[in-house]
Amino acid sequence: MHDTTRDRLTALAAVIAALVPALAVVASWLQLALAWPEQYAVGFRAVMGIGLVAAIVVTVRALRSRDDVLLAFALAVLAYALAGLVPSAVWAVGTVLFIAARVLLFVFGVLLVLRTRPSTTADTTAGAASGPLHRVAAWAVLVGAAVWLAWTVVEPVLFGFWMPPQDALTTLFAVPLTGLFVACVGAELVFAPPLLRPVGDGARRLWETADVR
Repeated sequence: MHDTTRDRLTALAAVIAALVPALAVVASWLQLALAWPEQYAVGFRAVMGIGLVAAIVVTVRALRSRDDVLLAFALAVLAYALAGLVPSAVWAVGTVLFIAARVLLFVFGVLLVLRTRPSTTADTTAGAASGPLHRVAAWAVLVGAAVWLAWTVVEPVLFGFWMPPQDALTTLFAVPLTGLFVACVGAELVFAPPLLRPVGDGARRLWETADVR
């Protein structure tokens, strides 16, 4: 009972942590910073703060369970949230944290894919999904994180030789954000099932005990 409760709490914290970067991407796509700059600044820091707390919770559980896969994910969100909270005066620190978040998310994707190979006999990731859904989600994390990380190298090299027009810039900057969003959705699919399982079990019991079917 206690292990099940802890797994569900870990899953909830992981889902919240994965949702934070995804919300930041959606806010960027909607250009909320331009539409409501003051409200966006307050909301952004609040969301990053929530992500920081959720990431700390997952980090503690990962350390206690000695789960490297879960730890890589937790540290990725932790670095991302910290980078979002760093004042602009120390932008270099924020840049390093963002790069660390990209690397750690990619590492999480790699470890997740390795763990979900058919030859793997068990999955010890706390609160994780299993089976085909887990494998699809793992690849979504890996591919999305790879795109997000690759942009760290591609951006300075590309813009060093060519400065694209504004329309092209919008499209180019949407690529890494899309990669991050895909990775976050993949992480949500990995960690959400323990939270949905009680609902499914309840619906199944209701169906089995119903007088009319």
